[in-house]
Amino acid sequence: MALRTLRCAIEKVAGWHPPLFLEPHIVACAAVLGGYSASPAVVEVDCEGITSRWLGKATRFRLEVSWSEETASQATRLRRTMQSNVLVEMAAVAPAMVLAYRVFPLGHLDVTAYGDRADYRSLSRSTVLEISGTETLSELGRRHREKVAQALANPFGWDACVVVCAFSSRGHRIRFTRHHLGEPAHGPSEE
Repeated sequence: MALRTLRCAIEKVAGWHPPLFLEPHIVACAAVLGGYSASPAVVEVDCEGITSRWLGKATRFRLEVSWSEETASQATRLRRTMQSNVLVEMAAVAPAMVLAYRVFPLGHLDVTAYGDRADYRSLSRSTVLEISGTETLSELGRRHREKVAQALANPFGWDACVVVCAFSSRGHRIRFTRHHLGEPAHGPSEE
């Protein structure tokens, strides 16, 4: 069976999460993806523990991310301005916000305090959201395990969603998982 495809103009993310200032993350996403391919870029998404009406029984899908010429122009300038590792971490936030709105709605997100072990918290689901990005595809599994352990150590005692994005010339991948507070801190089995 063919994988489902979720198409998204990345600029829409700002309207889906109006209390958050996501424009820098949107431009960073276009900067990183645009460094590997033209718009739209295809990202393979692997899900675990995610129950979603859109996803149904599937555990994988394709996310097709497009961006405008204006965003592409801003992305070129941002690549000249910012260090690569910071840019990649910022870029990971935009597709994570797509997933947190379209695939597994987390509702209103608040940024957490530094040291809270996660980036955002959803007040409607008592769930934290931890996001990370890398440009080394082989780091995806290790980074994901680390982020699961980190997010489950959140001070709220809440469940965790983890999104780790790997941007690469060999293809882009995202691991999107949900974890209950009582599960082992190492998370689910990894590849």
